[in-house]
Amino acid sequence: MVYELGYNPIPFDDTYVLYDPSSRLSFACAGLSLLPIGILVFYLSWFIVTREVEPCIMAAGQVVNDVLNNLVKNYVKQPRPVQFVGFQENGLRSGYGMPSAHSQFMGFFATYLLLRLWLQWRGVCALKKSIASLIILVVSISVVFARVYLNYHNVEQVLVGSSIGCSLGATFFFLGTLARVMGVVDWALELYPAKVLHMKDSCFFEPLSLQDERRLWEQRRLKSKTE
Repeated sequence: MVYELGYNPIPFDDTYVLYDPSSRLSFACAGLSLLPIGILVFYLSWFIVTREVEPCIMAAGQVVNDVLNNLVKNYVKQPRPVQFVGFQENGLRSGYGMPSAHSQFMGFFATYLLLRLWLQWRGVCALKKSIASLIILVVSISVVFARVYLNYHNVEQVLVGSSIGCSLGATFFFLGTLARVMGVVDWALELYPAKVLHMKDSCFFEPLSLQDERRLWEQRRLKSKTE
């Protein structure tokens, strides 16, 4: 028996990626297009595991970034290089192509993380920072390339999107730093919701290495045996 729906279903745009099934590169680009969702999951996992305020700040920045992207798209109203049937039709997100939301997302992510890495993470050698920076840049550029290769955006649209994302990422980084220096973050962490969630901010402290965590675990284990 065939049932008729009482509504017209639309695809979930954030995971709706069209690619050429005969091309391995096209398949890889489709996977790269889903990376921003993975990064959002990373933010959530980071917060759940550590209860650090940092992923909350980054996630809030990405929300502002996405809202700004939709506002600019609806103002500029520049179409995508190729119009795919059913893509972002009657959805919540704008169907226009200028600027690229993926490029803007990765621009924010890369800029914020690189500034955090080089200006605030202590106890990490320059070589490790350089390797991490290279990985972040390669991944971000790959996502931007994927959007052009899949014909969702042209070069101009991804460049503008990346520029806006980088600018907003730097802005959020410095605003977050200013909020910490002025004591706003410390004040927020004293509020009841933050205490209930056991939130903390280790921004200006040297991060614990895996070796440090192993040493702390050994100390706790030894203490439990002697009690």
